[in-house]
Amino acid sequence: MKLGKKELAALISAGDGASFGARAASLAAPFPERPITIVVGFPPGGGDMLIREIATQMGEDLGQEIRIEYRPGAAGNVGAASVARAERDGYTIFLAGRSNIFHRLMYDDVDYDFSFDLTPVGLVAKMPFVVVAGKNTPLASLNDIIVPTRPSPGGYTCAYSEIGTTSHLLGGFLQQSVGIRLMNAPYLGVVEALADVIGGRTDLLIFPLPMALPLIRTGNIKALVVMAHQRVSSLPNVPAIDEFGLAGADAEGWYALMAPARTPRVIIATLNRALNTALSRPALKERLECLSYIPAYPSENTPETLRALIAQETEKWTAVLMDRNINSLH
Repeated sequence: MKLGKKELAALISAGDGASFGARAASLAAPFPERPITIVVGFPPGGGDMLIREIATQMGEDLGQEIRIEYRPGAAGNVGAASVARAERDGYTIFLAGRSNIFHRLMYDDVDYDFSFDLTPVGLVAKMPFVVVAGKNTPLASLNDIIVPTRPSPGGYTCAYSEIGTTSHLLGGFLQQSVGIRLMNAPYLGVVEALADVIGGRTDLLIFPLPMALPLIRTGNIKALVVMAHQRVSSLPNVPAIDEFGLAGADAEGWYALMAPARTPRVIIATLNRALNTALSRPALKERLECLSYIPAYPSENTPETLRALIAQETEKWTAVLMDRNINSLH
């Protein structure tokens, strides 16, 4: 019997095609077979304790070590660009944040496109930001900045770690919302900025609450206001920004895992599953919440929901940048 093209195709799909698919699947290398690297785009000490906790738990689920590699520069975009150029095999992924979505506006010399060259794996956590001052400063409240308690010809100095970070954006937003002048003091990393705030060489710093909390509790710095709609349980006596009539100045930061674009879906799914398995463990969830992080909900944490969040964040904050010209405040 001579088979035509249609009969041949039907035979392959019904029988031989299935066995071929099974053989191809059996020949495919399992993932992961070796350690995975998470690239962090900021220096050590800037919130990497979060990803270290997550990486340890994910590594246990995947049966492989997950290493942390630091590639700071251009508000995290140097690290992001390196991952965008990495092999699409799931062994090199990136810890992304809000500053990565502004790279086209802030850093013309960074050669990658966050939206097209990286693909979402899953959200790790969100976190509120807090305005802090050194323990020896006379500043005790946001009102002291709005109505200065001491002569300050050039305005108070406000530290931030690189143009385009959330700290930088919120500093600019605060200035223009309140109508005050802050002298921007750029640093290479939050650790250096924090040291100068503690030492009294810089007046203010806006940075993630989880990193600030231990130093607030020990009295090395004092919290003036939490950049959130309402007070947070870890700092019940510190007012939220909305209490000053500045609705819209709140902005939760976020961390998410991204992989090079066109990484196979099965690998993305494996990484997403490991991330959500880690986030679903009660001990880790409690640990992150004690640090004032807001862990992602595993049942809702898919690459698609992260993609939607990034699109929403890009639209919102790009409009803020363009409308308020915050990118020029450096």
